[in-house]
Formats: sequence, C-alpha cells, structure tokens
Amino acid sequence: MTTLLKTTSLVIALIFSLNLAAQDISFGIKTGVQSANVKIPGFIDDISVLPDFKSVTTVNAGIVSEIAFHKNFAIQPELVFTQKGFKVKEDFGLDLFNIPLPLGVTALTKFNYLEMPLLAKAKFGNESANFYVVAGPTFGYALNGKLDTRARVLFEIDLFETAIDLDAVGYERWEVGGMAGAGVSIGTGNGSQLFFDVRYSHGFTQPYDIPVVRERVQHNSLGLNIGFMMPIGKKGYSPRA
Repeated sequence: MTTLLKTTSLVIALIFSLNLAAQDISFGIKTGVQSANVKIPGFIDDISVLPDFKSVTTVNAGIVSEIAFHKNFAIQPELVFTQKGFKVKEDFGLDLFNIPLPLGVTALTKFNYLEMPLLAKAKFGNESANFYVVAGPTFGYALNGKLDTRARVLFEIDLFETAIDLDAVGYERWEVGGMAGAGVSIGTGNGSQLFFDVRYSHGFTQPYDIPVVRERVQHNSLGLNIGFMMPIGKKGYSPRA
C-alpha cells in the first residue's frame, strides 16, 4: 500500500510537470458504460469448481484533460469514478465475501473505485475531426462495495442488498492496471471537441480471493465513453510541429 501511495504521488507530480511543458491544454468531462468482469490469472481458470463468472453492466463519470505537446501527440490524465465487479449464478450454496448465499441464487457484486488513468494519446486528422488511440497505466482505490442477491425460481426476485466490508474480507483497495482504446473526436468550434471512444481495462493487481479454490482475481472491463473538452490554455505548437 505504501508503494502504491508513493507511485500515485509521483504520477501527480509528473502531471504538473507535463503541464509546464505543454503547448495546448484542454479540460472537460466524460461518462460511459462498461461490461465488467473478473479473471483468474494462470492455468486455474479452467478448473470446473470455479464459480461461473458473468459480466455486469457498470458506469463511469469524471473529469478529463489533454496536455498536448504536438498536433499528433498528447498526454491525457483523468480522474474518474468507476464501477467494477462481476455476477455469479450458482445452484448450490456459496460463501461470498463472508456472506452466505442460498441455493439457486444470482449474486451481483459491484465495487466503486476512484481511478486515475494516465494515457498517452496519438491523434490523426485535423481540428474538424480526428481519430485517436490511447494507452497507459491506471491507478485506482476501492471506495466501497455491495452484493445484490436475487433468487432464481421461474424468474429473478430481489432478496437483499448487503454492503461488503472490504477490510474484513482482506480486499486490497489499491489497484494498478492498464488501459487501451481508440476513438473519434469531432470539433465543435473554438478548439472544443466532442469525443467518443471504446476502451479495454485490465487490472494487474489481484484484490481478493475467490472461495473454494482460494485464488485471487483481476478486474477487467470493455466500455464505451462519451465526453467533451474545451481549451483552457494555448501556447501554440513550435514551427517544427
């Protein structure tokens, strides 16, 4: 945890340094929806005793900035509230996060994260429209989590919603991951831009154990985003740009 805190502090310091060297700076907001799930690294994901993990639909929203050094290259730091999680459908009893689940149950688990992606951005096009790709590390902190339980008979019936005590179940709140994606940006005048992109995110750290096999999992998601940015500072590109 101490190492992750130091890493996050270094990232914030790096962002301030990049602002000083930037040619153009834009700032805006974004939101999106993603399909989130978990993955068990290594060979064990083929073992039949594992729960049947299913994807859940989650959301994100936050602020985004673009620190441009060239007309074709920028750094894009973000600060986003995002949700991660998974769904389990089981026909036998299972103890998940110290919460006993009954027979024939669907358990929908979601974790709320504050996440900071730091993305390198390559752009191709002009001010009217351009295509871009992004990739880089993400640094997240789990704020809280909940388990929504639904009974399955002829159809699903909501049973109960339980807050997950992350510390009690040994959940590692700090997460380091990676993100990559591609999108389109459309100019809306005065340097402002409306953008749409698709991104894949994968956690490198393993925050918690799955019952039965006692193997730790990693978060991953695939999502669609929409956002708007407007310039807040412009120095102009150098003649060599």
